[in-house]
Amino acid sequence: MSEIVARATEDDVAEIARRRWSDSETRRLYLYLASAAPNGAWVARDEGTPVGIAIAHQLETEWYLCDLFVEPSFRGRGLGGRLLAEAARDAGDVTRSGLLDPAELGGIAFFARRRVAARTPVLRFAGRIPKEEQLAALAVGEHRFETEPLDPIRHRFALDALDVETRGSARHADQLYFVSNAHGSAFSINGEFVGYAYVWPDGRIGPLASFSPSYIVAFFAFGMMALARSHGASWCSALVPAVNVRVARAAGDAGLKVQGVSLFARDLDEIDMSRYVGYHSLLF
Repeated sequence: MSEIVARATEDDVAEIARRRWSDSETRRLYLYLASAAPNGAWVARDEGTPVGIAIAHQLETEWYLCDLFVEPSFRGRGLGGRLLAEAARDAGDVTRSGLLDPAELGGIAFFARRRVAARTPVLRFAGRIPKEEQLAALAVGEHRFETEPLDPIRHRFALDALDVETRGSARHADQLYFVSNAHGSAFSINGEFVGYAYVWPDGRIGPLASFSPSYIVAFFAFGMMALARSHGASWCSALVPAVNVRVARAAGDAGLKVQGVSLFARDLDEIDMSRYVGYHSLLF
């Protein structure tokens, strides 16, 4: 076997990012995750050319596999396992998770052999943002929310508690990244924090989470409205766990279409993703 597995350089990561991701927002996230990986990003090289990569991300109590990729012509040689072993070295006793492509049966089997089960389908909804009056109708309910810019420092205690409930782990470093690159809103009722939502310049909505399922559709409608008002967006997308039937139905009612399906894999299943909308496959 001539391939060499080694710690990735910035040039390695930038080359793979250019090769695999077309939009600037994803490339920026990819480079950030590689630089922040607790054990570094790892690549497989063939005659100096990167042909595979593994990037792990550490949440407070969870180890999330952002990316594990091997060029098709180099698969079946054990490179994925070697890359994962290096990226996961010293991960400790934490939950393992990742977002899988259901068409990649080898990846699903790879996770299953490591006792990480594909548990929750995640639907990628996308389409034109409805007119404001339609969004207002979606948001109508008995609750009246106050909104303010999200502050990961001031809101940290509530954010951590909500992220543990809906995503499985507190993720303070992620919240700092989100608020630096997107527009984050905190929702409260009578001064009590009840949820948050982010919208991105490229039209993404998420992450979005709520302490009550009865709030979640209003937050989602607010996200579409914020995109239109703050960024002049006419199009949006969101990663909606299939168990979040309220937002899935609201997205369909708003005219958004399912344009892709992923599988959220985790070695523990003790979270309520019916109150959560994700951000990106690299950092769900």
